[in-house]
Amino acid sequence: MFFDSKYKTTGRTILTDEGLMMLSSADSFEFNANCEDRVSIYITAKGENTDVYFTVYIDGERKNPRFHVSEGKNVLVPVTDLKKGEHNIKLVRQTEWDRGDVYITDVEIKGELIDPPKDKEVFIEFVGDSLVSGFGNQPKEYSPIEWGGASAYQDATKAYPFMISQALDCDISVVAIQGIGTSCGGWEFTMNEVYENYPRVNEKDYSYSPKRSADIVVVHLLGNDKYEYENRGFTLDYVFEKAEELCRMVRAKHPNAAVIFCPADFCEKGAKMIEEKLGGAENGYYSTILYMDALGKGAHPSVAGHESAVEALLPLMKDILEKKVK
Repeated sequence: MFFDSKYKTTGRTILTDEGLMMLSSADSFEFNANCEDRVSIYITAKGENTDVYFTVYIDGERKNPRFHVSEGKNVLVPVTDLKKGEHNIKLVRQTEWDRGDVYITDVEIKGELIDPPKDKEVFIEFVGDSLVSGFGNQPKEYSPIEWGGASAYQDATKAYPFMISQALDCDISVVAIQGIGTSCGGWEFTMNEVYENYPRVNEKDYSYSPKRSADIVVVHLLGNDKYEYENRGFTLDYVFEKAEELCRMVRAKHPNAAVIFCPADFCEKGAKMIEEKLGGAENGYYSTILYMDALGKGAHPSVAGHESAVEALLPLMKDILEKKVK
């Protein structure tokens, strides 16, 4: 069995005969080992346009380089001088779902794997668009592609979902696609249509089954609907019908979850939908606005913008979690 099952993943990772697929922003692969010196992580990538970045943490500390993966076989060597002892190694995908299929196929250490990290007490899912996946939050990076969504400009470990995972010491899953909406957007599909399939968006016979029910699901959408719905001949009421539908979908997938709906700039209408259609806090549905700057690449939020979203969400999340404990 893959790595003797001595590993932990977060996000919608998929174990296949070819290796462990990490397809989504903020997906992570983590293991503990009694080892020393060098650590090597072997990754196979498919697709000639593969352009994926990773972050590696050693014993909770971020390694400075961004590790880049392109088509074919890749070897990531995050450290070569580990002192002998027990260590934790964590690999996190920085890059969007459509930039390449990557498979972790092996790890090489001088030592042995030990019991894997345990699941955190709290698990949160984030569903959304580029504001959730971290598009453009690294504007000073170089890419020959000027568009703000190029892989070099994105780092999901510096987007607000991952920041919240650190602040709350929780596990997360990020289901996010730049340009997507609930009723319309920049794709031929909507989040409502692919939520069940994600991250294998184009495989309609595939349905992801969560390993555990989330405590909270954050649905942060409608920014792309806002710019498209009138061009499609839709009404704003229809946009919110689809938003309500998606909130019910995530609750069906995670029956025990509180759902926090963040409706772009539609503050009053979002709050009204939560109260009148979904029953509000008494039924585990909440609404809040996340004000984020547009100082990143391509007018996406900067890291500071993501930090402001953390500041807005944390008090509500802590209050929800405290009530769940009671």
